[in-house]
Amino acid sequence: MFERLRLHPERPQVRLIRHAAEYMRQGVAAVIPTETTYSLMALPDASGAISGIRRLRQLDRQHWWSLVCLDLSQAARYVRMNNDAHRMLRRCLPGPYTFILPANSGLPRRIFGKRHDVGIRIPSHAVCRDLLQELGEPLLATTLIFPSEQDAATDPEEFIPCLKGSNMLVLDAGWGGVVPTTVIDLCGDAPELMREGAGDWPA
Repeated sequence: MFERLRLHPERPQVRLIRHAAEYMRQGVAAVIPTETTYSLMALPDASGAISGIRRLRQLDRQHWWSLVCLDLSQAARYVRMNNDAHRMLRRCLPGPYTFILPANSGLPRRIFGKRHDVGIRIPSHAVCRDLLQELGEPLLATTLIFPSEQDAATDPEEFIPCLKGSNMLVLDAGWGGVVPTTVIDLCGDAPELMREGAGDWPA
């Protein structure tokens, strides 16, 4: 099943958000806009959707997924954060950052294996946030980049033909960005910039 849903980028239609959430609960992967790039996302227990994303992007089992959460309360189910980390995340999120934090026992081991850390995203894009609110649980995510390309796919009119025939939803909110998130590692004694991206650092 392939379906394209056209959503308003700032005021997403509730009916379409509910439709997308229903299909994702049935194990369908989705292309979802964020404030940085379009991302491929799936529920952590949707093994078929995750396998489909791996095939599409030609990812190996060691690929580093991000966990996309609605808020810090949801993120706290999966990571540990001290007071300094909590203050930093409150200051920067929602926004164009990925924070690497120590994982706790709630992390889905079937996906993350024996990893002791995980990248947490709390996007500010209305479509992504409304979908997370409707689902009530986080999503696994990786940037929509085709194997033959170096940059993220930005134009739905160009990337949708490459996805037709797959078991996937596209939440089309218009052109996406190409600059990824800024990645900050908070697992050590001091924050470490791992990748400079859309978020200003120092924040």
